[in-house]
Amino acid sequence: MDQKHKKNKRTLQILGCVFTVLGLALMIAGFVDFFVSVNNSDMPGLFFLLFLGFPLVFVGICCLTLGFRKEMARYVKNEAVPVINEASSELKPAISNIGQALKEGLTDDPVVCQACGEHNDKDGKFCKNCGKPLTKICPDCNTNNDQDSKFCKNCGKLL
Repeated sequence: MDQKHKKNKRTLQILGCVFTVLGLALMIAGFVDFFVSVNNSDMPGLFFLLFLGFPLVFVGICCLTLGFRKEMARYVKNEAVPVINEASSELKPAISNIGQALKEGLTDDPVVCQACGEHNDKDGKFCKNCGKPLTKICPDCNTNNDQDSKFCKNCGKLL
């Protein structure tokens, strides 16, 4: 299958070159005839060659694009990868700082009092605004639970 693919690719490259060169030659002949006849105030006789040349150039460029797709993709990759690597190395400290800030922010979340909505320190046991307890203590295992918990997070008993 690989040999067939290489053969098809080579065929597209050759056909692309032939169609493009032939189309350009026809277009040049058509343009030259057009401008010479306009200069001489005659009717152009080979103007139809433009109508043959343009589609041939288009087909040739399409064949060349398909025939050289791998090479073009490799070139684009080789141009883009150093830029991406450079950008990532420059962005790494900023992303690390954001990650650290998120980590700190998640671990230092304040405890919100269910009674008054005040933000309290994580290790606080009572609200600094209203004085109500911030946690429920399980009567069975003495584990601190969130104020809005219905069941103990340690033993599962009803609070």
